[in-house]
Amino acid sequence: MNYSNEELKALSDEALVHTELQLDRDLVDLRFKKNRDQLRNVNQIKEVRRNIARIRTEQRRRELEANAAKNSLRDLHRSSFKANVKTSSEVSTEGSTFGADMNEQVEDAE
Repeated sequence: MNYSNEELKALSDEALVHTELQLDRDLVDLRFKKNRDQLRNVNQIKEVRRNIARIRTEQRRRELEANAAKNSLRDLHRSSFKANVKTSSEVSTEGSTFGADMNEQVEDAE
């Protein structure tokens, strides 16, 4: 999902920081999947990195408007962040392996 400037401006400071931290976690997960050859669409990494950059730009804009120190928003709201951890049933097939894909095709054919 690409975030537009309007969507980012509509978020609260806390939601903005939490979104960034979640995207950071997602980026690490995508990199692990890529290194294990389980990621089909490597462009997802690029998209997540750009979204993080957009969010950090909006954070910095807000900090400058408030005459606050750099990364003060992140430092203020980081402690209240709880990551969205996917359970095994929620994991998408985006990073599935060849064997899992073949099993799906066989099940679909039956």
